Amino acid sequence: MGSANFYSNGAFEGRPHNSVDEFFHEHSQYWKDVYQADTLSAVIYRARRSAVLSMVHNLRLPVRSRILEVGCGAGSTSVALAEKGYRVNAVDTVEGMLELTRQAANEARVGADLEVSSADICQLSFPSRHFALALAVGVFAWLEQPRQALAELHRVIGAGGYIIITATNSWCFDQILDPLCFPGLRPVRWRIAEVLEKSNVWRRSRPRQHRYSVKHIDALLSQTGFRKLAGRTLGFGPFTILKRKLLPNPWAIKVHRKFQALADRQFPLVRSGGVVYVVLAQKV
Repeated sequence: MGSANFYSNGAFEGRPHNSVDEFFHEHSQYWKDVYQADTLSAVIYRARRSAVLSMVHNLRLPVRSRILEVGCGAGSTSVALAEKGYRVNAVDTVEGMLELTRQAANEARVGADLEVSSADICQLSFPSRHFALALAVGVFAWLEQPRQALAELHRVIGAGGYIIITATNSWCFDQILDPLCFPGLRPVRWRIAEVLEKSNVWRRSRPRQHRYSVKHIDALLSQTGFRKLAGRTLGFGPFTILKRKLLPNPWAIKVHRKFQALADRQFPLVRSGGVVYVVLAQKV
């Protein structure tokens, strides 16, 4: 499951949605198509997937190791891991996503190594200490209880096992620079939105996204029994003023790549300014 529309490209505008599952069910096809698109969103999603797969590669897990992907979305990451010879369990709460993952597994002929099923990250049906690695990519933006989710991942990971998660960075550049998005004002904006909804003046077009600082995610990992091994932010833009884009898509992609190159070189401030935080941690 992706963190649906970090970048406000208009793909998900429409009638109000009552739940995260409903929202993703109605837009499940988007997550199959977006990785082939030429938008800034697609560029960042591809970079996120590449970062996750690179972290997995660097772990040098033995072939046939058990890997869990929670919130598998359209299945591109799960399929890539199965193609590497891992035994993958791909789970999601949205049937449309599960069906796309099954289709992707069949097309790649990895169905024997990729098991697809419905499961909630906070209530997994798997035995304790069952996996060598668990992934949760684009999931934490939609969780009310991130600590509970991390505790459940800790349960199903074996001794010394790993998790790779992503979170939407509350202090990314595009949020800091737009007065309507400034992180410090988020509680006030949410309170106003709640009042407008109760008064039937306004209705949100998608579920609320939760953003977390890098420090907050690192603290949650430590509190739930994980030791951070590596982390980075990626994805810059779209830059907006009053939620209106400043740059056309081709220019936005160029700006993103310039900032990403600086972040990858650990340039101060820029390295923590990406919209996505990708972190690898080990069970202790």
